[in-house]
Amino acid sequence: MTAEDELGTAVEAAHVAGAVLRRGFSIPDKGAREKGHAHNPVTVFDREAEEAILRILTSAHPEDGVLSEESDATAGRSGRRWVVDPLDGTNNFLAGIPHFAISIALEDERGAILGCVYDPMRDEMFTAVRGGGARLGDAGMLVSERRSLDGAVIAIGFSHHPERRSRTHRRLPSLFSRAGVLRGLGSAALDLAYTAAGRFDACWYESLSAWDIAAGVLLVEEAGGRTSGLGGGPLVDPDSGVAASNGRLHDEFVDALAE
Repeated sequence: MTAEDELGTAVEAAHVAGAVLRRGFSIPDKGAREKGHAHNPVTVFDREAEEAILRILTSAHPEDGVLSEESDATAGRSGRRWVVDPLDGTNNFLAGIPHFAISIALEDERGAILGCVYDPMRDEMFTAVRGGGARLGDAGMLVSERRSLDGAVIAIGFSHHPERRSRTHRRLPSLFSRAGVLRGLGSAALDLAYTAAGRFDACWYESLSAWDIAAGVLLVEEAGGRTSGLGGGPLVDPDSGVAASNGRLHDEFVDALAE
């Protein structure tokens, strides 16, 4: 089975989960409860979407491991694992803001082989295969051409953890006089997908988890962009921060974040 075939399985799973989330979006009582932090909710639809995704992935690839936000990790026997976020942007979902996504990636020892980020409310499917480029729907996808922070469109992640939010606020002044637009939209997966699509020139988060970025990082890199830690070094641990850009302004971007 080729990577494109396996991507087809991920896309199928994302579409099925998207139908779950579209149905749940219009239901007032989403069965929300706290998950480790007062501002980090999980809903019954996170769970239902995840179950649908894992059912499809494990049926098609029973030898692979799984790392998914709402379930215990499984190791598998193939040396590969699926990394799944069934609902990235749960707070938006709960608030009735139609900006959230499903993120699915397949990884091996070298990193992501393939990834998809699906926006079910706009029916936009962002996909990438390692070494094969990135796409939005059936069309090729490339990062923006902007070469400087001056006038750049930058997405910002505001954590639900107060101390991380404070660190984000402390970095903002260095961008106020230079960036054209600053946006905090509430979905890391879509921020990365939008950076890959050239809608954003850059984005950053103080701390993320593997399932937040596994697909999105591949999208950015296959679209011609660059990802790193907040200091500009290799992106080893997303919990220590993530920066992504079109690559052309990346050094200037991370230097500004460090000021």
